[in-house]
Amino acid sequence: MKRGTAIKSAACMAAGISFYWMTRWFGVSAPGPEEGILKRNPVGGGEAVYEFLVEGLSEKEFPMSLAVPEQRLTGAQFREAVPRAMELLCERIVGENSSLLEIRQDMRLVREIPEFGIEVSWESAAPEIVSSQGLVDAKDLPAAGIEVILLARLSNGLCEEKIEIPVRVFPKMLTSGERFQAALETLAGSELEAGEVPLPIEFEGKRLTYQSRKKTGDFLLLFLGAAAAACLPLKEKRDREKGKKRREERFMRTYPDLVSRFLILTGAGYPIKQAWKKQVFDYQKSRGRFVNPVYEEMEITLNQMETGTPEARAYGEFGRRAGLRPYVKFVSLLQSSLQVGGKNLPTLLEAEMEEALKQRKDFARRKGEEASTKLLLPMFLMLGVVMVLVVSPAFLTLA
Repeated sequence: MKRGTAIKSAACMAAGISFYWMTRWFGVSAPGPEEGILKRNPVGGGEAVYEFLVEGLSEKEFPMSLAVPEQRLTGAQFREAVPRAMELLCERIVGENSSLLEIRQDMRLVREIPEFGIEVSWESAAPEIVSSQGLVDAKDLPAAGIEVILLARLSNGLCEEKIEIPVRVFPKMLTSGERFQAALETLAGSELEAGEVPLPIEFEGKRLTYQSRKKTGDFLLLFLGAAAAACLPLKEKRDREKGKKRREERFMRTYPDLVSRFLILTGAGYPIKQAWKKQVFDYQKSRGRFVNPVYEEMEITLNQMETGTPEARAYGEFGRRAGLRPYVKFVSLLQSSLQVGGKNLPTLLEAEMEEALKQRKDFARRKGEEASTKLLLPMFLMLGVVMVLVVSPAFLTLA
């Protein structure tokens, strides 16, 4: 260990020991459970919580936790503290009002004066104007205001003092807009026989002009049109992606049938091109009943071969247009078989047929999993409906 590290470790240990003995010394200097004394906090200091161990109740030490209330004023001290307590009380109950002589909003009738350990209860001589909770209802009051007497009972649990506090409540201060609204309502409610309501051109010394409020509907239509124009490319892109996905799924479902027919036809002695042409002709006869993109692409390939495109090249372009791995592999089997005269094609197609059937099973399983996932939301909605039907009678019974 380096010398500097050792010195720092020793300093930490020394500090810990010093703090321990300082704590022990300060703890002994004040009365505590060891001396059989639990000291109360002074007035306003709150309750003191002591945790200590008691020996002698049983064979083991018994842990105790005790909250000791703060010290309480004597009768003489209480009477001496009342004037100062009332000063604090009058300062705090004003709330957001300017003074007790101008009350326009709710008051803050506090329930205690913690500096003196005094609790306060309230009673109003006019609870319809000022409630015992300090709520102010200044409706229909005269402009000069009205005086309300609040009775405050001060108590420390031993002594009680009743003090009357007069307050003057005025109507709520209205904004210029609220005053003008009230004036308009009064104007609209008068002279009901007249067919028109003339608006004032001046109010409180200010000249007024009026204009109709602009409707936001037209602007909303412009916004919706712009939003639709912005979203249109996204929708077209999403539609293309969906169309591409549906096309790939159709190609994958058709692939095992394509390989199977090729296996049967080539096994029966058909050359590759004739087997291709046979499948295209069969599709053309049934085209009115269904359209299959795979055989549409095969028809394009057949037309290319009929117009002079080399057979191997036409097959390769078919695989590129399909763009799927199984079709690319199938085309490569046809191209390689062309080079050897098609002798080994049935054997290769048998192996490919097994792989195609396996792919069909995987595809069907994947589609089933997707379908089950899509059904989760309707299932949860149905569960919510069932829960409502089950729980509703219970709530109706309680009501």
